[in-house]
Amino acid sequence: MQIKILKMKIVLCIIMALLLSNCTKKSDLENQITIKINLIDSKTKEPRADVFDTIDVRMQGIGYLMKTFNKVGEYVTDSTGSVKIKVDRTEEYYFIVEEPNIYGSIDFTKGELKNDQEVNIEVMSLENR
Repeated sequence: MQIKILKMKIVLCIIMALLLSNCTKKSDLENQITIKINLIDSKTKEPRADVFDTIDVRMQGIGYLMKTFNKVGEYVTDSTGSVKIKVDRTEEYYFIVEEPNIYGSIDFTKGELKNDQEVNIEVMSLENR
């Protein structure tokens, strides 16, 4: 009988702890921000217009010895060489452009990205290396 009561108390304490921890956190929608990613050619310093590059968005995952970045999205730039995406400002992100002849990347730590921020990724050609 006492063991049954003890188990019920433990379960009740766990439920209360979960409820209290959820009350202090902001919801996912409150943490969501919009950023604009621009791709810039490293030689000309001009936007990569009318190229339609693919940007991989990776978010930090759980890693034992090293950081891992899991792919959470793939976006194609528009005719101006940019794309708008929504991200969680409380997460760490890695943006990468990796195509057969070009490469560019940039990463951001937790809280570094702000709402309506413009992120410039300098893309270099691998042909002339």
